[in-house]
Amino acid sequence: MSILTSKRSTLQSAGLYLFAVLVALGPLNSKILAAAWLFFWAFGFWSAFKARSTPPSLANADTLPAASAWLIACIISFVLASIWALIWSEPVDTLNAQFRLLLPAAGALFLVRLGRPLSTDVRTTLLHAIALACAVAFAWTIILTVQGSSVRTSLATNAIPWAVVISFYTCLLLPAALTEKNSRLYRLIWLFGVTCGLGAVLLSQSRGAFLIIPWCALVYAWFWYRKCAQGGSLRRTLVRLVSAIVVVLICSWFGPGDILRMHQAAQDIKQVQLSENYNTSTGARLYLWEMAWDGIQQSPWIGIGSAERIRRIKHAGEGGTEEQLNKLQGVRVLSHVHNQYLHSALDGGLVGLAAFLSLLIGLLIAVLRLRSVDPIAAWQLGGVLFMHATSNLTNVNFLHNYYVVALSLAVVLPLLGARRGCADKKIS
Repeated sequence: MSILTSKRSTLQSAGLYLFAVLVALGPLNSKILAAAWLFFWAFGFWSAFKARSTPPSLANADTLPAASAWLIACIISFVLASIWALIWSEPVDTLNAQFRLLLPAAGALFLVRLGRPLSTDVRTTLLHAIALACAVAFAWTIILTVQGSSVRTSLATNAIPWAVVISFYTCLLLPAALTEKNSRLYRLIWLFGVTCGLGAVLLSQSRGAFLIIPWCALVYAWFWYRKCAQGGSLRRTLVRLVSAIVVVLICSWFGPGDILRMHQAAQDIKQVQLSENYNTSTGARLYLWEMAWDGIQQSPWIGIGSAERIRRIKHAGEGGTEEQLNKLQGVRVLSHVHNQYLHSALDGGLVGLAAFLSLLIGLLIAVLRLRSVDPIAAWQLGGVLFMHATSNLTNVNFLHNYYVVALSLAVVLPLLGARRGCADKKIS
């Protein structure tokens, strides 16, 4: 090995560990995770160019269609978002989300084309970093709870996108923990990370991320079914899965406390029905969703623009009685409609909605194309897709840069780590 090659290898190893540290500490501060995003695509491009003299690897050549599908989806989303931004003269930062998704997507396709996949050792290191990030997130929520601080207002960003980001990490860890060809110690570390991730999500009290619980149950049930395929049946596995979820819901409803905030949601809905008081988390969402739907019907093709959307929210209840005005006080302090689908359609009409849906379709195509290449990576990416699609039903996560950079990293890591030949390994 030449001196130049040795120096390059040392520098790349240092870069990998720096990136791993940034990912692990990301739950503590939004700037740390942003640095990880910036470092990923910049250092990735640099490493690929520096490695031109080494022969390319064909290990992940079959992931090219999946990586291409994601990049094309990001390009379409960027173009459509630009169209409605021009229509309504929106500020440039309106395209922040699309831009932050587009760069790593282009970098991932570039690395795949050059034959520079993530090696097994690199993938293992990054999974360790993600598990550590979940542990850091759980420890931080525990510390805030013990100190008596408000967990929801003391996190790196808004509690909902923060919790969904932790759910992304959980989606990346669990399939690898159940099937990865690594030592039992590594799998236990990743399962510990999954447990910490679920604990952090629960302590964040963010209902929008709670669907990670049934998703994890589904993943485990599926791999358990695959392990017992010779003597079991899919119907029996599904019955057990549904029964387990029902038991969890019953215990959450009748047990002490309100860990899933089910009682609070029911009380908020009842309050809206009885007194039309929308000054609660759920109540405000119900009002905003109805308001958004009315606005979409008025201008279904190009929407009404962000300025008009904000004006309508800030003037909610005006023109009515003083009592009606007070019942919408909690709504007027908000700025979006707490639903990414309705938010996109309200601001940009069908063009804005298509800009968001194109990303979901691109992710779905990528998952389908990965199924025959690397089932582990397909499960990882499928979990990210599921949490991304469902969590945006109750929040506009794209308004938070923390969420977008985490989503971009959570998507490209399975794309770069996937390779044909990673056959399923039964749970031991």
